[in-house]
Amino acid sequence: MAETTVYADGQPIALDIAMQAAQWLTTLMDGDATAAQRQAWRAWRDAHPDHDRAWRHIEQVSGNFQELDARASRQALARQPTARRQGLRALIWLAAFGATGWFASRSDTAHTLLADVSTGATRRHITLADGTALHLNVHTAVNLRYTASGRLLQLVRGEIHVATAQEHRTPYRPFVVETTHGRALALGTRYVVRKDDDRTMVAVEQGRVRLTPRDGGGAAVIVGSGQGAGMTNNQVLPVRASGPEAWAWRQGLLLADAMRLRDFIHELSRYRSGVIACDDAVGDLRISGVYPLADTDAVLRALPEALPVRVQYRTPYWVQLQAK
Repeated sequence: MAETTVYADGQPIALDIAMQAAQWLTTLMDGDATAAQRQAWRAWRDAHPDHDRAWRHIEQVSGNFQELDARASRQALARQPTARRQGLRALIWLAAFGATGWFASRSDTAHTLLADVSTGATRRHITLADGTALHLNVHTAVNLRYTASGRLLQLVRGEIHVATAQEHRTPYRPFVVETTHGRALALGTRYVVRKDDDRTMVAVEQGRVRLTPRDGGGAAVIVGSGQGAGMTNNQVLPVRASGPEAWAWRQGLLLADAMRLRDFIHELSRYRSGVIACDDAVGDLRISGVYPLADTDAVLRALPEALPVRVQYRTPYWVQLQAK
């Protein structure tokens, strides 16, 4: 079996769907799931036939794992913080899909489950041991690797804003943010790093950052204040102007300047449970403004006032944008 191949009812199913089913089962098993979470679970299950197939499969075989979870894992799970306890239990449930080789893979999902620091639907701010200020956006996971020779932050998933502290130790320890695509070395800096599936995006608020692709085929590029660039495994993409829209999420805002509606909805959906779908007929409309992320329903209600669109709520967690 390939590392990323899992099965439900004897048929292959996408790993991320199996992971979602495992995480939903973990949430519901904890016994304190809210009515909103249960409604979101039902909306997820109804959103695609593979979701329902994955859920029926894991529900059917879950009884075989109840004793394992209750006995073999109870003490180990009890020693873990909440986020890691949920992640470890989810790994147990993934065995229901035959994902026995999955944990050893380099899957971002596997690393997310056991990350040092992670967020769910809320943002978080922490101060690191050296005084560096770290803001984590929603659905973000990082590992911290401070040693005598370096300060390394591994961005497993999501988006961070870093304000590096001045290093007073001798010898000087460089501060590096690392993703699967490469490394971003801070040169006295305030900056944002965002990890997407196909690239890592960096936007510099103050100072400079040196970007080095993982595979070493592309030369390192320095990005200065007010600039941003993307980085793939083997190259740094052209440097472009960047501004407050890249870090406005720290203040709970989404800034749009003639942004395509489909891109705007993609960004907004990061801060909302459920699905927001945008029809192709309206996807290329342009939108500008400043929008509060704390109330995504208010943002959706405002869209028909700015654009010729209709917002249809199929459920509270399934929204469709259509031409008016």
